[in-house]
Amino acid sequence: MPYLIAYTLVHGAPMIAAFTEEALHDDRVKTLAKTVSFSTDPEFADLIEDNPSRVRITLSDGQTMEQMRYYASGTPQAPMSQAQIQEKFFDCASQAISANVAKKIFAMLNTLSDQPSFKDFWPLLRSS
Repeated sequence: MPYLIAYTLVHGAPMIAAFTEEALHDDRVKTLAKTVSFSTDPEFADLIEDNPSRVRITLSDGQTMEQMRYYASGTPQAPMSQAQIQEKFFDCASQAISANVAKKIFAMLNTLSDQPSFKDFWPLLRSS
């Protein structure tokens, strides 16, 4: 958790690149991670089905910032936007296929319910 919190503060939401050797050796992240502590919020300790979280950041001058989210991004209660879905898809796809093939697959997935069959979809997956 200290690594993920520090990475997020330095670079933004962690995607696949956050887990590469290069990212794991980022000195800014490593330094910040040493200052991170985390604990279970007693207010949420007994919740099983939901995953609320509260983040409190205390700066070196004592100033505190806090944010609370009851539902994680991507859950039915807090769905990702189309832009977030697209960003995550292309980030994941880039690990296995070309950007051109990923664009075609993504476009096909977005119109799958309008397709009369999967005959145009299967070749895209096979070519990747």
